[in-house]
Amino acid sequence: MTEKDAPSAGPAQEPALTNPVFQTEGFRKALGAASKMQLRAGEAILVQGRAGKAAFFIASGEVEVLSETSYGAVRLASLAAPRLVGEVGAFAGLARTASVRALTDVTVYRIAREELVALGRAEPDLLLSVIADLGRQLEGFNRTISLYANALEALEHSEFDARILDDLNNPPPQAAAFTQAFHRFAKQILSKRRQEEEMASAAAIQRSFLPSRSALESVADCIDLEAMVLPTREVGGDFYDYFMLDSERLVFLLGDVCGKGLPASLFAAIVVTVLRTTLRDELQLGPAVKRANAILCRDNAACLFATLFIGVLDTRTGALEYCNCGHNAPLLVNAEKITPLPATGLPIAMLDDRVAATANIQLAIADTLVVYSDGVTEALNVDSQEFGDENLEKVVRLLSNDGAKDGLKRVIDSVNAFAGEAQQADDITCMVVQMRALRGAA
Repeated sequence: MTEKDAPSAGPAQEPALTNPVFQTEGFRKALGAASKMQLRAGEAILVQGRAGKAAFFIASGEVEVLSETSYGAVRLASLAAPRLVGEVGAFAGLARTASVRALTDVTVYRIAREELVALGRAEPDLLLSVIADLGRQLEGFNRTISLYANALEALEHSEFDARILDDLNNPPPQAAAFTQAFHRFAKQILSKRRQEEEMASAAAIQRSFLPSRSALESVADCIDLEAMVLPTREVGGDFYDYFMLDSERLVFLLGDVCGKGLPASLFAAIVVTVLRTTLRDELQLGPAVKRANAILCRDNAACLFATLFIGVLDTRTGALEYCNCGHNAPLLVNAEKITPLPATGLPIAMLDDRVAATANIQLAIADTLVVYSDGVTEALNVDSQEFGDENLEKVVRLLSNDGAKDGLKRVIDSVNAFAGEAQQADDITCMVVQMRALRGAA
């Protein structure tokens, strides 16, 4: 039932009037001539957008004020009897700016616009009351909007003080529902900010696992090595490492955990730590990878695993022993050809009784080895096309004329140029290792 089809119920019984404005003789007379309605919870009294042809006096019960939007109704406030609603629109002849609906069973008196105008002329205090009430609403809205504006600016500049939420706990009735929504919104932002801070800490910890350049000082005259990881999130599942196994042998590795985010980054740190430990204990690649695989498979409730390329390079001879645990085939580049180093077995931590085998290859002076994660070849452009193996091979053909730093930059720049404005979908990691000379050679 709405104001459009509200029936007349004859002479109205006099309701309890607690507001002095409602106790005037003129107001009592207007109610005596008004149509009385008994509405059930959920029935409409005012409908947003319709002409304001009457005001409504809520004699008993409670109503809610709603703003109708294209996304649905938004509750602005709840009002308890006794209360006059719709009087501004009726006085001014304006369309309804909000809807009013019964929250409980209510008793309502419909005062036609003509009667309301006559009442206003006869009882100036009613007009003053309407103006005062409107002023209080505007003051409340202005105060609340100012608070929201300050809060939003603080959120934007990461300067949000949680005490602002306390100021939102006692909003004006007209903004109660909006305040509650903003309160929840601010809490969610604060929660997400704490998560971002935790992720930033996790990213810092993950970066701390990356090797130091000082690890290459002893072989800088014969080995040129550069590596880079570009996680798609704050932390990622790609990883790399390099260190001297002894005075002559350089270990380098690059891997990709099956997963993203914090769990993948934690597992990547575990893989690096375990491999470092087993290699230094075993001193041989095959036994070290076998032992590392057994350790990583044990108590692996999350069933995480990692593809991995790990090599041990003898800097005196150029002999490279490697193990490719289900990883993208690194590319060995020299002046004559490009040689891929395919997988020698399953990813690490997948099956404890299936360990990738080792293989051997000889690196000559000026040979360049490009090790990369699938984020390189599977990088997408705006047309959802992959960078692919063919494009990568075109880039690495030029690397024999570059140092490791310039070569790495060439690969990353090529991938980024191909992707353009497309969002990065996976971690991108690349390592370039180049033989400058044989250590100890005259």
